[in-house]
Formats: sequence, structure tokens, C-alpha cells
Amino acid sequence: MQGDTLDGVPLLSQTRYQDLHAGQEFGPFVEPLSAAVSSVLRGELGTERAGAVAPAGVLPLVTLRVLRRALSGIPPGGVLLGQSFDVQAEIPSGCTLDVAVVVSDKDERDGRLYTTFRFTIENEGVVAALVDWTIRDA
Repeated sequence: MQGDTLDGVPLLSQTRYQDLHAGQEFGPFVEPLSAAVSSVLRGELGTERAGAVAPAGVLPLVTLRVLRRALSGIPPGGVLLGQSFDVQAEIPSGCTLDVAVVVSDKDERDGRLYTTFRFTIENEGVVAALVDWTIRDA
């Protein structure tokens, strides 16, 4: 994709989860969401269905892209344990989103580090969704 916001961003980061601290903020990042991407994520796998409102499936995609930009790649060795989605407003199929991310929690249990990220996704200044990811460092 020409002009992709991930152009030049490495796949893997030099950042380690233990280097992050609770309260650390990144962004906001401008993330374009095309109607074509929304259409692909709306229907059954391998199909496209047009629609005016983006499906919930865009949220994991957008947050993954933003995390990669925030940390200059994805830190290796992490295991995604859970995601939660709090959709507060409709997201149009084709729009530009502003996404901020914060390390909302860090916890060590049983010798393993758990890092939680909170993504705030806005469309035209209105919070459209809050997304939480919890990752365990392997």
C-alpha cells in the first residue's frame, strides 16, 4: 500500500516490555481507515460487503497498527492474553482516526510481566472506542 502509515516501521521492536512504565503515553497517531478495509472485515472470510459503518473487526487491526508505530515495531516474545472493546460511537467505513495509547498497567505475577495498553480511538474529536490489550512477556 503506497503511503501506508507503517512504511519504514520495523516489524519487531528493540523495546522490551520491561522497559515500559505505567502511565507512559504514545501518540496520538493518525490512522486512515479505508472503506475497502471495512468492507473486507465486515463479511465472511474472503468476501467483501460494503456498508457505511465500520465493523468491530477494524478495532484489532487499527490498534495493532498503532502499537507497532508507538513502539517502533512489536516487542518480541509477548503473548496477547486478552483484548476488551468498549465501543462508544459508530466509526464510518472510510475515515481518519486519531489513536492515542497509554501503558495503563504493569504487573508481575509468578515471575512473569503483564503489560496492559489502553487505546483511545477518536473520530472527528469524539471518542469512538476504548480498547485494552493485556500482553504477557514470555
